[in-house]
Amino acid sequence: MDQPLEIKSPWTMVPNEYIDSFLAEIRDALPPDHPLQEHELFPGIKLARRPIFIVDDDTTGERIRMDFEQRKRWRKTRFKVPAMQVFQDDAEVAAMIERDHLAELAAWRAAAAEE
Repeated sequence: MDQPLEIKSPWTMVPNEYIDSFLAEIRDALPPDHPLQEHELFPGIKLARRPIFIVDDDTTGERIRMDFEQRKRWRKTRFKVPAMQVFQDDAEVAAMIERDHLAELAAWRAAAAEE
């Protein structure tokens, strides 16, 4: 059995009452012919105070990091989609969350040392 993914600050779980709203934003950010439009997506994890999500693609079983701060041109059109990174497995997601967590802790410690 796989280990559950541990979510650490600055990443947070998306509250259930916001899932539909975030999913609508994700779908609106994709052109109508984008392959993900046909997939079952679930934006369950979000980077605090930033428009960056870890989205479960229930159609393929993958997890995708969608970054709305960084946009890329879609197929030589004017349409810009969020930058996306498909994770190889949950271990890669966990490593990214851990790196971000340790960076946040280091920033807090540095700020406290300056006081």
